[in-house]
Amino acid sequence: MTHFTGTAKSIRLIGGACVLDFINTTNGRRPGTSLKVIEERLTSFQFFFEWALHASLISAREFEDYKPMVFASSMAYQPDLDAIIAFRECLYAVFYPLSLQEPAPDDALQHVNQMFQQGVAWRVLRSVEGKPAWAWKPCTTAQELTAMVLGRLAIEATQLLVSGDLHALRICGAADCDWVFFDISKNKQRKWCQMSVCGSREKLSRLKQVTSTH
Repeated sequence: MTHFTGTAKSIRLIGGACVLDFINTTNGRRPGTSLKVIEERLTSFQFFFEWALHASLISAREFEDYKPMVFASSMAYQPDLDAIIAFRECLYAVFYPLSLQEPAPDDALQHVNQMFQQGVAWRVLRSVEGKPAWAWKPCTTAQELTAMVLGRLAIEATQLLVSGDLHALRICGAADCDWVFFDISKNKQRKWCQMSVCGSREKLSRLKQVTSTH
């Protein structure tokens, strides 16, 4: 496994939905890939928290409110990072086959459902500027914060899964890229996660193959 050395802000958000961008925080688990190692970007709970801000999964105010608690967490807290990554892989197990117009495994869907139910428990109706609106209960520990943030991801995942928009779900056309995204292009023929990255790499590879045969 290789560990990401960049910042959370440097991770591209190309999925079209927060839950897809969450899935895209690693690479190398796609069947048939030639990558020899997993490219892991979520290297610590603190990094995940920074990524959650970058992806607008949490607000700037929440980041500031919870920052002291998060960055006071010791390395002993790493087991919860394992839970974060495990849920990400569960989501990949759901959305990857759906991007190929194949059914998602029921056990993975049930795990998403369990996390959804936990996430709903963190929601509360409050009056905001005189009108009822959804808000989130405050967290008192890093463990609670993890549960709430994963719950938010599960809520979004369930909304996407029943939205009727799955026909636009795609996986990058590069064999060594795991990334999934919603194709919102006009002609609905987007092939790459990003043309400037995987698209250019694939075109260069094909050009080299053509050149080598002449």
